[in-house]
Amino acid sequence: MAHSNGGNAWGSYGGSNGYSGGSQEGRGKGNNGRSRSPPGPLGVLNGISISSSATPVPKGTAVQFFHEGNPADKGALLVQCGSKQHSGKGPLLLQSHGWFDGVLHEDFDPKKYDAKLNSTWPFVMPAQSVHFVDKTGWGKRGGAKPQRARLVRNTTTKPPALSLAFVRWAGPHAAWMDDEEPNDGDWGKYGSPASDEYMDALTRLGILAHPKLEKDEEGVEANVQVFQLYVHSSSDMWEIIQQAPWISGQMKGKKRTCFWMLWPAEWEDTGDPDFACYIERHAMFMAMRALEGIGLATGFPHPADQYELITSKSWMATLSPVPAAHLPAAVLVSKGSAVRNLELAAQQALNGMHHIKKMNPYPVEAGEPAAPSEINKNGITKGVVKLGWSWENRFVLTFNSQTQLQARLKELLNVEGCTAVTALVQEWVDFDFEMRYYFLPPGDWLPSGDTPLQPTKIECNEWGERDEKGSAGTSRASFSKLSETGVLKKWEGDEAAWEDGKKKATEIAHFLLAWLISANSSPIPMIRLDFMMKRVGPGKARVYFGEYCEMGACCLGWVEGPPTIWRAAIDAAMR
Repeated sequence: MAHSNGGNAWGSYGGSNGYSGGSQEGRGKGNNGRSRSPPGPLGVLNGISISSSATPVPKGTAVQFFHEGNPADKGALLVQCGSKQHSGKGPLLLQSHGWFDGVLHEDFDPKKYDAKLNSTWPFVMPAQSVHFVDKTGWGKRGGAKPQRARLVRNTTTKPPALSLAFVRWAGPHAAWMDDEEPNDGDWGKYGSPASDEYMDALTRLGILAHPKLEKDEEGVEANVQVFQLYVHSSSDMWEIIQQAPWISGQMKGKKRTCFWMLWPAEWEDTGDPDFACYIERHAMFMAMRALEGIGLATGFPHPADQYELITSKSWMATLSPVPAAHLPAAVLVSKGSAVRNLELAAQQALNGMHHIKKMNPYPVEAGEPAAPSEINKNGITKGVVKLGWSWENRFVLTFNSQTQLQARLKELLNVEGCTAVTALVQEWVDFDFEMRYYFLPPGDWLPSGDTPLQPTKIECNEWGERDEKGSAGTSRASFSKLSETGVLKKWEGDEAAWEDGKKKATEIAHFLLAWLISANSSPIPMIRLDFMMKRVGPGKARVYFGEYCEMGACCLGWVEGPPTIWRAAIDAAMR
């Protein structure tokens, strides 16, 4: 967080990168990224705060200071990466947090230092090679002035423990990005992952407060670099691919990671703020893989292969014949088949689901309702059509006959601007409410164990009536939180059925978590699994798997959910 100092953020100054092996752009040869000023009397270059010095530190001493620029603040100043000012087009990489070289501009007395009183902070002149700019990349060169700095240390060439880059939106702003209203259906306390507020909180409460970064075992404080990689459009993502080696060169940490605070979509770029933060999926995943391939791991939400699989929804079809997945029957329908013969495409979709249902029937005991729905017990006539890489229940339509299925396929696969080439057709499921399991597997977790991993948190919600009158792209139904008391009321106080449902969901999740490893063998720091729950008799519950939800998905009423998830993400990045 930036600190005020006479109207200027104390972080509004900087210096050259003080770590060995750094870029030499804008520096004199042979200075190894350190200030040209002669070293002062601090002795060993160990990166320890000068506030711990036993004696006063004289003016002219070479130091390093920690710059903190909060992109959420209007007028925040960030550090330009590289020697050239940004042209205003293409992706823009800026550094918001990190240590930079400078020189004490006046004597500093550690005995008078008070971290809460900026008038007692060291007065530092940043190195001339550092240039401060705003979030658009604009700023006057050579305009740095001496400023008070809260964190100042003697010089070191040790690299930071972690370098982290937020890949974030710089295009048209949408009001929903910052929605912090604590209601059931929206993002809650921290806003959406794409918002300035969310990333600011993640930086303060997740990164800077992490025990391995706040102060390491050698006493080095703020042992981290944080970058902001701004993109305005999908075309910027293609440029990231070309710039990957340069981006990698700016990040000096022992561990390096990228947090992708954007959503992949099958949609053409548009200037409509309603589509802010959505990136054409091919461009996004290619950019992710380009940075991963050069050594910059994806720490949020998931590595490209895993994230693409989760958000595609294709697994809803490919896993539906597998009994352990407990999925309703589903098939994928290509746009090409629908264009060639819409009636045949709809008929083949129904035939395919019938075949899968017959091959993988859900066990139904005497006295229990048909599975997964009463309406389809004699043949599939009702279901839903969905698009992959779509969000907020906006591209999910129901059908009640083959004729209506044809109409739904035609509508969804021909929405203006949509680039989808397949649609998912899935049979209808009767359920009472939805249960969300939040899993944060430990780093050494192995799915081969006999004991299923227990969820860190369980949240339930119930959906309102669906509105099928609007066109594709309209949210169909709202949902509200459901407490355990509410669940038991809905289930006539049947605690045995509630326990049975949780046990079954945990067992199903054991398979689903293991299956994700097939897409990427790295441990999963966090995932949310949604299940559809139905009481089918005294003490008995039926459970169907609904969907995988990525790290960063809505946490409903779990207020401490985001900070808990951030800790898991940083822990994984530090492994």
